[in-house]
Amino acid sequence: MPSTLPTKKRASRDWTSLPFDINGRVGERLLAADDIDYYMAFRAASHNWRSATKDYPEKADYSDPTRFQPSKWALLGQRNDLITLVNVDTGRFLRKSIPLLRKYFLIGATGGGLLLLGEATEPHRALVLNPFTGSIAHFKAPIPVVGVRAVAVTKAPLMVFVSSDNGDIMWADQNSERFKRYWGSDDGNRPTCMTSFAGLVYATDQRGAVIASAVSDAAAEEQRPRSTLTISWDTIIPCLDTSLDTSYLAWLRTGKYNLVESRGDLLLVTRPPYFASTNQTPVVVHRIDTERKMLEPVSSIGSRAIFVGPVRCLSIDADKFRGIKGGCVYFVESLLVRGVDYKPPTMTVFHVAYPWRHFISFGWCPPEGGCFCPFIQVLADYCRSVHYSELFEMEAREWGLDDPSSSDSESDKSSYSETDDEALSFEPDE
Repeated sequence: MPSTLPTKKRASRDWTSLPFDINGRVGERLLAADDIDYYMAFRAASHNWRSATKDYPEKADYSDPTRFQPSKWALLGQRNDLITLVNVDTGRFLRKSIPLLRKYFLIGATGGGLLLLGEATEPHRALVLNPFTGSIAHFKAPIPVVGVRAVAVTKAPLMVFVSSDNGDIMWADQNSERFKRYWGSDDGNRPTCMTSFAGLVYATDQRGAVIASAVSDAAAEEQRPRSTLTISWDTIIPCLDTSLDTSYLAWLRTGKYNLVESRGDLLLVTRPPYFASTNQTPVVVHRIDTERKMLEPVSSIGSRAIFVGPVRCLSIDADKFRGIKGGCVYFVESLLVRGVDYKPPTMTVFHVAYPWRHFISFGWCPPEGGCFCPFIQVLADYCRSVHYSELFEMEAREWGLDDPSSSDSESDKSSYSETDDEALSFEPDE
């Protein structure tokens, strides 16, 4: 028997008419977490949501990739036009299609997530792409054909910095005809680690000196414009190691120095001597006061875990990643370069707050997949792999160098594969 009770139709909610301040707070939280893709989707959902968030100016400049610039994403790998990123603060993984990668060469990525591209046709000019907003900036200078360790981008004006596989630092602004190059000191002491911090680019060398990009020959009160030609490298922290030997064996004895941005601080991380006992392990982390140009010892890094490799460094929130211990520094061995067969990484782990040391080694896993690859190994390969673009390989074949395709030394082949998706037990956001 059908019911004769009166039914009341439930009114549908109009989420687009949420109060203005609530919409604004949602947008702010998405930006605070660096979920820029969610933020852009939120803005596109309705006019009310878009008007409540930080919109583009009335005359938008979509050639500025630093607007809504990502700062917490690391590029783990690339396969064709698909890239895989991880948010180092929230633990969120993202797989994203970048159609432009079908037309341009991927040269490298910043520590935050901006992509450096090169044109497929000569003279292979450089471009910087924001993969979350689609904004792209074109440069006049041809991209350097080198193995890439790190990429950094600064604003006002927009400049891109590239650290090569041999330690050279190259940079250009959008009006430069070519990249300028810094080789290091005359005695062979070369830069080893480069990162951006608070609008400038910093690097350290084999002896622990820290240098920063600055406008050359400018007094403190002088406002000299920044450009490729006016940039120089000033020493803000003098050499910690005064020995004259900069060979490989020398830093085995004296330690190696690395820079990493972590929770808003610029840290100098020192690799303790290989032959030091656990009880003799020195303080390995210092905070760099860039204003006073001083080092401050760091007794704890909280829940952060710092991965230090021969190519790049990374600070993550260990609470968001299973199997990674907070408060520790993971020193990754060994370097992966072109023409070298893939070998599993090893790691030495030091706790910052107290003398504790642990060794980690991994079983051999073919880069093409087919076996379990733990996420910690993916991070290790990320920190030790020099990236060689297709443009580099194309030029190398013309130079008559050996084809390294069988060595699988590229970071996207050695550290991440399609099979890894199941092994890492996560579902990347599309």
